[in-house]
Amino acid sequence: MSYPPPENEPGPPQAYWPAGMPAYPGSAMPYLDPRFDPADPLASADFAGWWRRGFAVVRRGWRTLALVQVLTAVAGLVLLVPAQLFVDLSSRDLSEPDGLPVPLLAANGLLMLATCLELLIYLIGTLVAVRVTVSIATGADMRVGQAVRAVLPRVPALIGWSLLTGLITFAAVLACILPVFYVGAVFVVLPVVVLFERGNAVSRCFSLFHNDLGAAVARIATIAGLGLAISLPFIVGSVALSLLLDGTAFTGTGGVIAASVTGSVLDGMGSLICGVVLTPLIVATYADLRARREPFSTAWLNA
Repeated sequence: MSYPPPENEPGPPQAYWPAGMPAYPGSAMPYLDPRFDPADPLASADFAGWWRRGFAVVRRGWRTLALVQVLTAVAGLVLLVPAQLFVDLSSRDLSEPDGLPVPLLAANGLLMLATCLELLIYLIGTLVAVRVTVSIATGADMRVGQAVRAVLPRVPALIGWSLLTGLITFAAVLACILPVFYVGAVFVVLPVVVLFERGNAVSRCFSLFHNDLGAAVARIATIAGLGLAISLPFIVGSVALSLLLDGTAFTGTGGVIAASVTGSVLDGMGSLICGVVLTPLIVATYADLRARREPFSTAWLNA
């Protein structure tokens, strides 16, 4: 399958390519690595360039990226917090012999439904963040509402591919710990692939990952390390609140509500910061890996 634009579609704008020079490898190409245009805002030939380009997008567009993440987090919390609170109160009531417990099974069913809806919102937010990242990188003017309308047609595809990759990941869990890390690394760029390409997204992720294994591992391992460093304080805080919830200090209704809401908010804050910082790095990883495999320009993504 050919992933670059067809011949009848316009190529990269002249701004990305020096005048009088071919857009792709040729005898007159002066670049150290002819697969990469130094002016491209996302694709880079080395790790340092990838890092600079990713954080350049963060610096220029963190407000817009944060808005996307806030809207996603708030919508998720509106669904998840009441359901989680219902479960926490039901669990507490079941431990009280004189209480009138709400059926815990119904509470967990509500939580499962809320979690599924939250995951749907998360998938939409992920696609919007990817689309906004490309717009920020290329200097295009795209509002969040425009990005939402642009990505909605790809949401069913992302749901389908996410379910399939979830099954693959589950099979990796059954196999061993090492395959889980491998499969998880391969599918880091899945949302970007689904949004900007058509075809078998799973095989495409594997082909991009294995085409230049060293570059892929270096970038994705860095993303994973940053994600862990950002999330760890919020995870510790959430776990501490859960332990307090089991203690006598938080057995009252007010304490249960405060601990439940605060724990959900902490999880949302960690996800928000990760979304702002890591999304540009993930999109830049996709651009790097694709440029290593085939002729590519970030300008094509806006088309």
